[in-house]
Amino acid sequence: MGSRSVMLDRIRRACAGADGGELPSRLPDFPNYSDPVAQFRQEFEAVGGVFLDGRGSGQLAESLSTVIRDSDSTQVYWESEAMFPKYSIPYQRDKAGQGSVKLLLYSRHPDLKVEFPLSLESRPYGKSALAESSLSISPARFGIAETGTIVHEVGPGIGRLFSLLPPARLVLLSERDLIMNSAEFFADRLAEQRGSVLTLITGPSRTADIEKTLVVGVHGPKKMFVILTP
Repeated sequence: MGSRSVMLDRIRRACAGADGGELPSRLPDFPNYSDPVAQFRQEFEAVGGVFLDGRGSGQLAESLSTVIRDSDSTQVYWESEAMFPKYSIPYQRDKAGQGSVKLLLYSRHPDLKVEFPLSLESRPYGKSALAESSLSISPARFGIAETGTIVHEVGPGIGRLFSLLPPARLVLLSERDLIMNSAEFFADRLAEQRGSVLTLITGPSRTADIEKTLVVGVHGPKKMFVILTP
């Protein structure tokens, strides 16, 4: 039984009038997995996410092409230039605005296909440009296998709207940043925060606040993709 199930079971018994017993002196044991990639994929897909494995030779470009086709995106916005060396993505950039922090970087894909090196263009960072975009691509600070959760870190010069306005979002997750469970993140990894905000995201945006009817895409993207990289 997972940690969430243990907690919910205690709540149910307490609400039914059962004696909940003494409060625990320590947290329950959190799960570890022999195959954290398979566990992350299972949990992520269970909440409506699309998982793609980009670790093999040529698979990253192929996976990016799949996401672009599925989101019908001829113009893709990238969160930062630091993403490209981190995920070994060959690219070339226009000279306009180099060195300026408040710029949106984007690549054009009129044939809905990705070829390396990517040709990056730039434009001033603004709400209107993001609102017109159909796909944004961000790096994951961590992925949590237990729940299929992405931990996103907002760094200097990057607004929070980047991950909220486009209807589709792709997150690049390195296998090296995949951790087992929430306890590992909060106990050991939270101290590594370098940005201004950490957001834990589990699947596409959804709410059932109104008449318990599930609606997708109210507070963020309707589609959520993850590509796993080495």
